[in-house]
Amino acid sequence: MNITIVLYTISNLVLMLTAILLIPFGVACYYNDDAAMWAFTYTIIITGILGGLSKAFFRKKREEIGVRDSIAIVTFSWIVCIFLGALPFWFSGVCATYCDAVFETTSGFTTTGASIFKNVEILPHSILFWRAFTAWLGGMGIIVIFVALLPALGISGYQLFSAEVSGPTADRLKPRIGETAKLLWVIYLIITASMILALFCGGMPIFDAICHTFATVSTAGFSTKNTSIAFYNNLYIEIVVAVFMFICGCNFALYYKCFKREFKKVLNNSELKFFAGLILLAVLFIAMTLYFNRPEFFHGGIKDNRYYDLGNSFRYAFFQVITVCTGTGHASADFDLWPNACRFLLILLMFIGACAGSTGGAIKCVRILLLLKSSLRELTRILRPRMVKHIKLNGESVSEEIVTESSVFFVVYLGCFGISSLALMAMNTDIVTAFSAVATCMANCGPGLAKVGPMANFSDVAYAGKWVLSFSMLLGRLEIYSLILIFLPITWKR
Repeated sequence: MNITIVLYTISNLVLMLTAILLIPFGVACYYNDDAAMWAFTYTIIITGILGGLSKAFFRKKREEIGVRDSIAIVTFSWIVCIFLGALPFWFSGVCATYCDAVFETTSGFTTTGASIFKNVEILPHSILFWRAFTAWLGGMGIIVIFVALLPALGISGYQLFSAEVSGPTADRLKPRIGETAKLLWVIYLIITASMILALFCGGMPIFDAICHTFATVSTAGFSTKNTSIAFYNNLYIEIVVAVFMFICGCNFALYYKCFKREFKKVLNNSELKFFAGLILLAVLFIAMTLYFNRPEFFHGGIKDNRYYDLGNSFRYAFFQVITVCTGTGHASADFDLWPNACRFLLILLMFIGACAGSTGGAIKCVRILLLLKSSLRELTRILRPRMVKHIKLNGESVSEEIVTESSVFFVVYLGCFGISSLALMAMNTDIVTAFSAVATCMANCGPGLAKVGPMANFSDVAYAGKWVLSFSMLLGRLEIYSLILIFLPITWKR
């Protein structure tokens, strides 16, 4: 591993973070958030000094970043950004401990949306903005925006881009990787601007519209309201949010194909059809379960009449399935009060997640699709041992390496889930809370069940548990391998 190029790249990223912090500082000045202004000022000074001093020790070099270098850069860049990004929460006093600040920042950058704040409505505007802004930056990926700047820094970043972008393969839309990164951000900005306008036209205040947009297009789910989207009880807002959650849960490469008018390729995309079909079936199942179990809904001893209507059953089922499938975590209802079959299905959807190349987390639809096709092939081989059959996606054969990688990822993912859940239960956390908390953090989804349900928060989780869950969030966002490989001695050998 080339330590010099790793430290040089990270120092430049820290300087980029310093410039980014000027935006929430400006918001703090606009709203006269005195404590937040000083918090951002101190953070800007610290990040500026750290980035400037570290860069001064390393000479500028133009060279290719190797696989090991990219693993180290991506992993440590996220860790550094999280630890530095937590400072405004801590300095401003909204988080009593640095552990809480790190948890909230990790949740933001990894687009998880899990929160330790019991009452977000009393937080300063600039802190709410920074909270949503970290999610927006993490949605497309801190490294992706940085890769767009690498040519100016004299660094080649294909391996860096590949280590950052989610999914079994990193789609390369343009011949030059920097152009691909810029194109992805242009698409991201267009989607962001469109949603802000749509929410504002629906009557949502502009500040809320911006924060909810940042949290939606990044599939993070942070809200400026304690009851999330349920606060507005507005069908138009729910439809807008649900549509944009679905848009950002799809592979962003498909939008480039739409721009090139390759609509047939988009409509025939195997993963997209699987993703849409999964959502449709889940909505139908949950809506009908809600409708036929409607006498069982109680809120404080009073029957909740919202689910007596078939239309409302579909309304709430559709929104919650979309928000869980995409890993966004917005809530229009407390699904922890739903029948056990609905709760169980939503947890399963957390594991599956959205499409590769999206802002969503979890295992990804393409991997699940490959595993299903691989399982079907192996079952067929029992009856026809001499059969040679290739697995296909989008009409093209998939290499056995990618199929194997998907199988290994699935096993490792479940292994990490089991270990993290066991660690949480060792801290006297009940089994439902522990399982759902780890599941939602690894899937970068947000709400879980029981004590971390959609209308609750993570404030009562033990400090050690918050560090475990923070690690789980980062593990899910970096798709496991980068974070695990950094601990292996072979990664550090030249």
